[in-house]
Amino acid sequence: MSLFHHLFLPHHTNNQRAKLLHPSSWLVLIIAFASFQIFLGKATSVLPQILGYASQISPAEIIRLTNIERQSTGLNPVSEDPQLDQAASQKAADMFARNYWAHVSPIGTQPWAFISGAGYSYRYAGENLARDFSDPGSVVQAWMNSPSHRENLLSSRYENIGVAVVDGTLEGRDTTLVVQMFGTRLAENPAVESAASYTVKAESQAQPIPTPVLIPTVTPTPVSQAPIVTPFSVTKYLSLGLLVILILVLLADIVIVSRHKMARWTSKSPAHLIFLVILLVAVAIILRGQII
Repeated sequence: MSLFHHLFLPHHTNNQRAKLLHPSSWLVLIIAFASFQIFLGKATSVLPQILGYASQISPAEIIRLTNIERQSTGLNPVSEDPQLDQAASQKAADMFARNYWAHVSPIGTQPWAFISGAGYSYRYAGENLARDFSDPGSVVQAWMNSPSHRENLLSSRYENIGVAVVDGTLEGRDTTLVVQMFGTRLAENPAVESAASYTVKAESQAQPIPTPVLIPTVTPTPVSQAPIVTPFSVTKYLSLGLLVILILVLLADIVIVSRHKMARWTSKSPAHLIFLVILLVAVAIILRGQII
């Protein structure tokens, strides 16, 4: 019990401030957290079936959740198309191979070139991208929360969908990319449809159909059996857990010191609280997935 008081509550052994709130303890926590992140990175290569970057996201679930959102607004569901699946896989592989995170590649390849390269002749096409997510629900929800991605996902122009979920190293960081491509095929008589042949980007801006670009053949590494735990979830819950503990200890410190009117030569608790809130917001921003 004395150790508990020393670490978590104001006590005569810690100058009337929980040891966990001392600057030296914060330094130890920061060093320990950084060391754990290094260990986590090493462990993913040693125990990939237990701890790995293959997130628990399946293309089929992305499609199912997408159609749930579409049908909830009265739209027809989109059907999976193998050529769009291939286009999505090639786009993910190209991003890993060329080390970029964007709709347009560093050499100027548009998303629509991957669709044309897969043999899908389209009247309309669209693309949504996501990375650093650990479950399909979060991916689709993030797209729904973004006006441009939502417009893409709920467009009545689309009839088909293709999805790829691929693991790899992007910009020096192990991650999982989710590529979602939509399309509507040209009619059998192109002359009838040519006057209205437009493609729709992720930003939902109409553009003329581009000339197909030669796409390098890159074989993507498909997501294998999902590991038991992902680094995304471990880092997220560990960070939030530590912050919650620190905030609770700080609140207890403020209440106890105020109630007992303790005098001490230490910094002000409100400053610590503000710092922790800022840190909590920063962690939430850093650990959330990205979409474009």
